[in-house]
Amino acid sequence: MTRRNSESNNILFLIGTGPHRNDNHRRLPKAFADEGCRVEVADHASLHLDRGIVKAADMDLGECDLIWPLGFGERRSFFDRAQLLRRIDQGRFVNVIDAYTYLHGKLAFLEHLPETHAGSDAVRLIERLDDRSDWIVKPSGTSFGQGVARIRNNADGHAAVRRTIREQGFAILQRYVESAADCEIRCIVAGGEVIGCYRRLPKTGEHRANLATGATAAPYTLSAAEHALAQAIATQLSAVGIGFAALDIAHPYLIETNIANPGGLGTIEALSEQDLAPRVADAIIKRHEPTGTQA
Repeated sequence: MTRRNSESNNILFLIGTGPHRNDNHRRLPKAFADEGCRVEVADHASLHLDRGIVKAADMDLGECDLIWPLGFGERRSFFDRAQLLRRIDQGRFVNVIDAYTYLHGKLAFLEHLPETHAGSDAVRLIERLDDRSDWIVKPSGTSFGQGVARIRNNADGHAAVRRTIREQGFAILQRYVESAADCEIRCIVAGGEVIGCYRRLPKTGEHRANLATGATAAPYTLSAAEHALAQAIATQLSAVGIGFAALDIAHPYLIETNIANPGGLGTIEALSEQDLAPRVADAIIKRHEPTGTQA
């Protein structure tokens, strides 16, 4: 990895005030600084339009080589801030702004998901249930396994669908993937390549493989088929302007795409004593260098 001149790239991180669910807000700026970049950090809430210029605090975003919003910031003002950020050349963003709206979450890349239905009509969703397998019902806008339930085609399952729609206004119904019970994999993607992964093991009696719900992480090496699946999605992500993401897979399926501020770097370091943040920084910098100037 070649160290860049400190004046060759500057990167602005937009970061919330916390509480933080991972350490990306510390780990990633440090990695870019170690690569020789000039690093600036500003709060999401400092974003504003000043006489036609989009600024974060006193910084003109048009003068930043790279811009990386970590997370959404305050949800109620996200779409307003996203409109401002879309005024900036999207080639400057680690992840294009539209991706935070359209490609982060549980309905992105449907062609790779298990059988999936979604909507606000409980009757229609319940009609899709059958007895060939269990199902997962979940809200579309939550994280860390919140509101996710494993159901069957019975009265309790129907009630869970209705409850999700009543409380959230929208529900996703997905055929349960048996392989996810003991082999859901978190893959880290940077610059269009899979750079690391780990296995997530749900606690006994739990269907959710989120670490926040008590799952445990374990070192893992992707099989050839798993790597092919993850790499195919990583290539798709890169093609639509996404430089960093985490994928949750249970072969042969994608379970979820995490773009806004995915965790996993700290977990991989805890499991392997390997900090992947320098590889992330290197991949992102190379991705945004003009053709022919890569080190």
